[in-house]
Amino acid sequence: MKASWQARLAALIVRRRVKPMLADMKDIARVRQVFGQPLPPTRGVRYGDDTLGGVPGEWVETDAAQAAATPATAGAASHTPPSVHTLLYLHGGGFVGCTPSTHRPITAALAKQGFRVFVPDYRLAPEYPFPAAPHDVLAVFRALRAAQQQRPAHERGRLVVAGDSAGGNLALSLMLSLKDAGEAMPDAAALFSPATDLVGDSPSIRLNTPHDAMFHGPELEHLANAYLQGADAAQPLASPLRGDLAGLPPLLLHVGQDEVLRDDSLRLATKAREAGVTVELQVFPVVPHVWQLLAHVPEAKQSLVAAARFLREAVPRTGPEELDVLIVGAGLSGIGAAVHLQQQAPQRRFGLLEARQASGGTWDLFRYPGVRSDSDMYTLGYRFKPWRDARAIADGSAIRSYVDDTAAEHGVAPLVRYGHRVVAADWCASEARWTLTVQREGHSEPTLLRARFLLFCGGYYSYAQGHRPPFPDEGQFGGRIVHPQFWPEGLDVSGQRVVVIGSGATAVTLVPELAKTAAHVTMLQRSPSYVFARPTVDTIAEALKRWLPARWAYRLVRLKNVAIQMYFYRIARKYPSQARARLVGMVRAQLPAGYDVERHFAPHYNPWDQRVCLVPDGDLFASLRAGRASVVTDTVERFTERGIQLASGQELGADIIVTATGLELNVLGGIRLSLGGLPVDLSKAYIYKGLMYSGVPNLVSTFGYTNASWTLKADLTAQYTCRLLRHMDRAGWRACTPRADGSVSPEPMLDFTSGYVQRAVGNLPKQGNRRPWRLNQNYLRDLVTLRFSRVDDGALVFERRSSVNQDA
Repeated sequence: MKASWQARLAALIVRRRVKPMLADMKDIARVRQVFGQPLPPTRGVRYGDDTLGGVPGEWVETDAAQAAATPATAGAASHTPPSVHTLLYLHGGGFVGCTPSTHRPITAALAKQGFRVFVPDYRLAPEYPFPAAPHDVLAVFRALRAAQQQRPAHERGRLVVAGDSAGGNLALSLMLSLKDAGEAMPDAAALFSPATDLVGDSPSIRLNTPHDAMFHGPELEHLANAYLQGADAAQPLASPLRGDLAGLPPLLLHVGQDEVLRDDSLRLATKAREAGVTVELQVFPVVPHVWQLLAHVPEAKQSLVAAARFLREAVPRTGPEELDVLIVGAGLSGIGAAVHLQQQAPQRRFGLLEARQASGGTWDLFRYPGVRSDSDMYTLGYRFKPWRDARAIADGSAIRSYVDDTAAEHGVAPLVRYGHRVVAADWCASEARWTLTVQREGHSEPTLLRARFLLFCGGYYSYAQGHRPPFPDEGQFGGRIVHPQFWPEGLDVSGQRVVVIGSGATAVTLVPELAKTAAHVTMLQRSPSYVFARPTVDTIAEALKRWLPARWAYRLVRLKNVAIQMYFYRIARKYPSQARARLVGMVRAQLPAGYDVERHFAPHYNPWDQRVCLVPDGDLFASLRAGRASVVTDTVERFTERGIQLASGQELGADIIVTATGLELNVLGGIRLSLGGLPVDLSKAYIYKGLMYSGVPNLVSTFGYTNASWTLKADLTAQYTCRLLRHMDRAGWRACTPRADGSVSPEPMLDFTSGYVQRAVGNLPKQGNRRPWRLNQNYLRDLVTLRFSRVDDGALVFERRSSVNQDA
């Protein structure tokens, strides 16, 4: 969703005129003056003073509602027409300012949507500190409820609550108070940019300060202090986010993407949904804090109309939680997909599940020494977030921080539900929904979720186990055996003899890193891999950063590196002997004369039959030249007490053996997939455009390139998913299913000869002999196909009711 020009203009005016006046919020009188600026009156409504529960306030209602009132008796209840719902609206103002009259643009708009609105003039801090305001609000609600109960049952409308900013806080604290007292709660609640955590733990308080049009985030602490005056900020009545949300009525949350209070809403949405509460969340781009006050801004009308609909219709959830899109996996792909969805499909209700207790995926799981990417960060990074570090080849911790920073900056971090493992997914054709069985960490019984669309971002290999072939007589070895996927925390190799079994990217990474402290490191390989050296720092990128804005420099370097990757891959596949000679020659130039390069660094296969391993700054070769490491090409005959006996008769002495023997591939993270209860065998399916499966509706899977950076394809996949969802919305489709006809011939999904691929080839889907069933290993082709070609291409079948039959 793109912001309107009116929203952009409003944000600019607020930034120029209001934000400087709120730069220092210690002066409460000045804050009140700024907050109290009147806005143009709204026509077509009437305002009437009243006192409810001992608290003064005003009624806001349309002329039609006033005419329909039946004044049989005195008091508020007599004015309520049977067809009009009652809304308690709680104005914002940081607990220290504003009145019912300052918020008339909102209350009048809601009155025009069919509500009779009461706005209490609750007591303000610092003259009346916490809990004066919550007590006032509770008294007013009880009076409204008592008046409602006096009417005949068939004439009672809904009693609902809404509030903005500090008023949103008071609305939530009201519901928690009613729940604790065992009293009836509102039928629904609408909260606009609520302040839900006065402790100030939301990351957006700091991260969004440069972007928020109105507030300097840390300055809000002064308003909280004026309100609490020493009371515990963490108690639920002050910070309702920290209370038990189970049993609350349906909640609508609208917040701006750039607001410092953004994460107060996002954290509330996640916690409330997990507690079983119906939540409708929408994040609006660009808009300033409580933009609903600005009647000329289209997003104000959109928000208020949606809120009125929700307040009239929302009902508590009785079954599994319903989502539009469920993202599985909070690694590099999942976080990126969530950002794309939030930016391009903000009306969609989406969830983000992560089986582990941290985001980052691969880059959080793998903690072995020196773990790093063998792709440059200008292509492994997201297209929407520039990589700013000087190191183009980044280590695991830097990549993990990049993913975490992205999630925090874009408001995705509060939406991740950790410790949620999807174990099964079943498609119901009649309802066009997936029902997912989710095992939550710490819970014995699984829970159910329902989603219209499933976006799998969990990668293609098993987190539970790596490839670990048994070796003869392992039990005789007197030292320690370690697999890199589960590296022991604190393992010290200082002064130890280490043998690393393997020749792939993991082994090439481990050897020079371990050699820094180990007595000696031996890379034992059955057969060699292609390796090439590359500088860690991209000098062209650093030069461009000095002359261009970061985003433009990033885009240019990304384009350059994509072009270089594609060029060298194409040359290597077209002229394999020359490419082989070039790669081996570059290794020879790095090593001393007489080194047996042909034996140890000249594979028997062609370049890119398996992935080429990166050696940043030639660190592996430096270790070999210095004698701290060595390479042995041989096969293991058996383990001995002192090390490894080789087929050649040589014995390698070792204190620690590292089995860098590869990964185990799986499809969709091992989720049990079924259609109407019938199991799906994905090995018989064709892969559609590299991201969907024939016969499987409403499911997209992220699968990166084998010859380029994973995120290039992940970005395209997420963008295509948003594009597909918009297409379905416009046409009213409920399901989309790739269908392969009989003319498509099967071919292996991957043409890699790597062991991890060959071991899993029988379980992987097939690719077809023609488009759109071909799996492109070409970013530009995918760019054209996924971003610009027709969505409705004939192979993707759209239905308003889906069939359960699967095409193989």
